[in-house]
Amino acid sequence: MANPNVLSPIVPYSSDTRLLHIGPHKTGTTSIQAALHSARAEMSRQGVHMAGRNRHPMAAVLAGVGRPAPNSKAKEAPSRAKWAALLRDIRSAREPRVVLSSEFFADARPEAIRHVVDELDPSRVQIAVTLRPLAKVIPSQWQQYVQAGLRTDMVRWLEGIFGEHPEKTTPSFWYRHRHDHLIERWAAVAGAENLTAIVVDDRDHDGVLRIFERLLGLSDGLLVADRDLSNRSMTLPEIEVVRAFNQQYAKTQLGRAVHAKAMRFGAALNMKQRTPSPEEERVAAPQWAMDRAGTIAREMVANIRSSGVRVIGDLDLLTTVPTGWEEGDRPPVQVTPEIAGKAVMGVLESLLADAASTDGKVPTSRDALLEAIPARELAEALVDRVTTKVGTALRRRPSK
Repeated sequence: MANPNVLSPIVPYSSDTRLLHIGPHKTGTTSIQAALHSARAEMSRQGVHMAGRNRHPMAAVLAGVGRPAPNSKAKEAPSRAKWAALLRDIRSAREPRVVLSSEFFADARPEAIRHVVDELDPSRVQIAVTLRPLAKVIPSQWQQYVQAGLRTDMVRWLEGIFGEHPEKTTPSFWYRHRHDHLIERWAAVAGAENLTAIVVDDRDHDGVLRIFERLLGLSDGLLVADRDLSNRSMTLPEIEVVRAFNQQYAKTQLGRAVHAKAMRFGAALNMKQRTPSPEEERVAAPQWAMDRAGTIAREMVANIRSSGVRVIGDLDLLTTVPTGWEEGDRPPVQVTPEIAGKAVMGVLESLLADAASTDGKVPTSRDALLEAIPARELAEALVDRVTTKVGTALRRRPSK
């Protein structure tokens, strides 16, 4: 149940608002987008239009902010025609309020921010930023980078982002997650009075949905969270299988698009369909990194407090520091046959689906392939190969 002390002072935006939810990543954006999408028909009846036809008009947003697609070979942004189509959808909406949500707005450079706000009409635009504790974002974002192809283990990655030259290690991380700077960039264009920072309380999973209902003038309980397992965090053995795959994949010339199909939308997606046991090791960061994140989070909170933006929720929650592991107590990685089997079947099903979309021969291709490979031999070979690769990769990693 949402905290009434947080909800009670929330005044809805004006009736002609165009609400732009800019993320950033790993702050519950997928859940918010899914809930809005599922309720779009009733939202329309209540005077709110969700921009775009699907849950997340990612290509259109990337075109709008001038950024290339993350899982594509392309170095250029998608066609501006996609953004133009989304603008037409927004401008032609019969409903007085409009909402558009995409975490990729957090990657926008200042000039792109100005274009987006201008094209959406500065007199009507309101910006919403959802925020979670930096120390909790860090393990989630590392997982996301690994699913996208990163081969670096967490410790080396942490040493990079907290090191002397953090811009050389996944440079998008601090651009997205130095949250005070993100707010400053958007407030500089839209105005601090038109920006709302929403603190996501992980103890109340539906609380952020109740906040969006109030802001948009929707009826209480309309937005319902999607409990889809495909969006859960991966466990330590699951993500290390992905990382071991990445290390082998890097030796090929197959490109990012194939990787995304085979891993992110194949093996990783399939592994997320399982229910991990309570004993299965979760992804955690070393304590030194958690402490460093807490220090930076306190700096960010102080800057957000003095920024003049509207804040919903308790900013002090953003300084939360979970307990990490101490030096010498690094969690072991134990890949079970079930995890390995799920990974391989995810790749197999993804490749079959891709082949079927090309020649349309779904049943024939699938049946022929499955009949040609004895299931037991396939599973045994897969388990042996995946566990060997993970074990080798971990043994080669220097101890801290």
